Amino acid sequence: MEKTLLRIVIPWDFTPVAENALKYALSTCKARENYRIDLVHVLSTGGMFAKDKLTKEEAEVELSKEISRISHEYGSVVFGKALEGSIFNTIAEYADESRADFVFMGTHGIKGVQKLTGSWALKVIAGSNVPFIVVQDEPPVGKKNVFEHIIVPVDYRAESKELVIKAVKTAIHFDSTIHLFKQNANDQGVLKKINSNMLFAKNQMEEYKIPFEQHFAKKTSGFGNDIVKLAEDVSADLILVMTTKNIDISDYIFGAQEQFIIANEAKFPVLCFNPSMVR
Repeated sequence: MEKTLLRIVIPWDFTPVAENALKYALSTCKARENYRIDLVHVLSTGGMFAKDKLTKEEAEVELSKEISRISHEYGSVVFGKALEGSIFNTIAEYADESRADFVFMGTHGIKGVQKLTGSWALKVIAGSNVPFIVVQDEPPVGKKNVFEHIIVPVDYRAESKELVIKAVKTAIHFDSTIHLFKQNANDQGVLKKINSNMLFAKNQMEEYKIPFEQHFAKKTSGFGNDIVKLAEDVSADLILVMTTKNIDISDYIFGAQEQFIIANEAKFPVLCFNPSMVR
């Protein structure tokens, strides 16, 4: 069997949440021989996040120390890169240019100034051609498959079918069971779209022989909260979301549904896709 290279990028700010992202990445790579993990530290050159106290040369020295520590502590080889630019596009650009398969990113959730300007994590993710796995905590100890059970919401949007296709690839990649969660609606036109998407999802799971279960939302509102509640009920390991198409500043200010899922208080990891990704 051909051993393809799995490429992972981790935004690295020398914090515990970045370390949690590294732990998750290493957990998903432990059964593979052929992978590459790049730690990318962005030195912000302007705006409200231009608070980096390190020069590029100093950042490279610190990254070199981290690479040595990680090799000694985890027995894994990683690489480091210090880049100047905006945190909101530099990570996505580097991941795309390096043909990364995933970006594993640690986040503190929505707090402080982010409550006014929107989710910091969502701003970094929006527009990326590479899927982001956003984590808050470290992976569970001793679990062989850290992404064994995955929640896949099925709603009325056309992009829901695209998310299902991505879910199939994700389940194959991580050897996962999919939990399809169907949205509810009072409007018959909306409900018809949801039912069509759910039928498509079931057919995809059966065609690709993906183990799956079906779940149905009882309420017609608060679907984002219900997604997290289901994740708790089935002890899920990962939630898949599709970001809002053509997201703009109003979504950041008033709150796109996915930003609250990304920063969920239960701290479930969230795999984020943008609509019509190149890959």
